[in-house]
Amino acid sequence: MPGMACAGGSIGIKRNGQPDAALFVSDRPMAMAGVFTTNRFRSACVESALDRLHSGAQIRAVLITSGNANAGTGVAGRADTESLAASLGELLGCRADGVVVLHTGVIGVPLRAERYIDKLPGLLESADTSFAAGLSAAKAMMTTDTFAKTSYASFEADGVLYHIGGAAKGAGMIHPRLATMLSVLATDAAIHPATLQAALQRAVKTSFNAISVDGDTSPNDSVILLARTAQSSAEDGRAGPVITEGTQACENFCAALATACETLAKMIVRDGEGATKFIEIRVEGAAGEDDANRVASVVATSPLVKTAFFGEDFNPGRIISAIGRAGAEFDWKQLRVAIGGEVVFHKETFLSVPEETARELMAKSEIIVEIALGAGSSALRFFTCDLTHDYVRINSEYTT
Repeated sequence: MPGMACAGGSIGIKRNGQPDAALFVSDRPMAMAGVFTTNRFRSACVESALDRLHSGAQIRAVLITSGNANAGTGVAGRADTESLAASLGELLGCRADGVVVLHTGVIGVPLRAERYIDKLPGLLESADTSFAAGLSAAKAMMTTDTFAKTSYASFEADGVLYHIGGAAKGAGMIHPRLATMLSVLATDAAIHPATLQAALQRAVKTSFNAISVDGDTSPNDSVILLARTAQSSAEDGRAGPVITEGTQACENFCAALATACETLAKMIVRDGEGATKFIEIRVEGAAGEDDANRVASVVATSPLVKTAFFGEDFNPGRIISAIGRAGAEFDWKQLRVAIGGEVVFHKETFLSVPEETARELMAKSEIIVEIALGAGSSALRFFTCDLTHDYVRINSEYTT
C-alpha cells in the first residue's frame, strides 16, 4: 500500500489462533477521509473513528482486529478501542487520536483489550512495505471471507505518477449504506482534506454502496482513505502540489480511486457467503437516482430472485414482480428486461426464450440483468450474488 508499512498476525482474539490483527502504519502523519455505516446501532470503533474524522486528526496508523465487533459493549467497549489506540500511539510516538482502530466479528461480546496490548509491539515490528506484508494484513482482516481482497490503481498529476492501494474484508451482512465490510485505502499523493473526503464519498457511492449480499447492514462498516499532507509530501521530496477540487489532477485521482474501490467492492460480492453467481444489475431510464436505487436494491435483495439464480431456474417473473413492488416510477408499456443479453420482458409481455438458451443463460457464473424503466434518464450499476444453502449454514452456525 503506497506510503504504508503493513502487517498481519494473531494477537489472541480468535480462539483457533488464526490471524486476527491487521496493521497499516505510515512513517508520517496522513490526512484522513472516512465513510461509515448509517446503522444507528454503531460499534465503539465507528464512534471513535468519526471523532478523529470530525476533529481533523492526522493519522499515523490504522489497526483492524477481527473476531470481535466490539459492538453493543457500552462504555467499556469504547474504552477498549481507545486503549488499543493509545497503546499503539505510544509505540509510534504519537497521540491516541493519531491511530484509528476498527473491529469486525461477533456482536455483543466484551473485547477486554488489556489481553491483547502486549502483542502490539510484535505486530508493529513485523510491519514492512512489501506486497506480502499487505496481503498478510488483508488476510488478518477476514472473518467468513474465503480470500484476501486487495486493489491497486495509479494516476498522474502534474507529471508525477502516484498510486492508490487498498484492502477490504467482507462476505456477509452486506448491503448499501455500507455493510459488514471494512476497507483501508492509501495514496502517496498529497490531497486537500476536503477534496479527499468528497472524492471518497463519490467513489463509495458507485462501489461499496452499490453492492448487496443479503440485505443486512452492520454496526461496524467503515471505509478509511489516507493521503499525504502538504508537509509530509514536501518531506518526501515529491514535486507535485496538494491536489484540490476542480483540477485535472483531481479528476485523475477520483477516477483511480473509483477503480480501486469498485475492484474491492466486486471482490466482496464474489466472496458472498456461499455465493456461486456474480450478478450485475444495470438500471436505466429511471425517473431519478432514488428510483434507480430502489429498483436495483429490491431486485438484488429478493430471496426469490436470488434463489432462482442459485438453482439456475429461469424465472423472469420474479424479477418483474420485484420491480413492480419497488415503489419506483416506470412505464409498463416501455419496461424492458433482459437476462444475459436475452430480452425476457418488453411492452407488458413476457417473451418466449428457448429452453436450451434459458439453461445456458442461468448456468453462467456471471450474469447481467438489464432493466430499462422508460421513465427518465437516470442509470446505475449494482452488484449482488445468489442465495445458497451454504449461506444458511454459515450464518446459522456463526457463533458456534
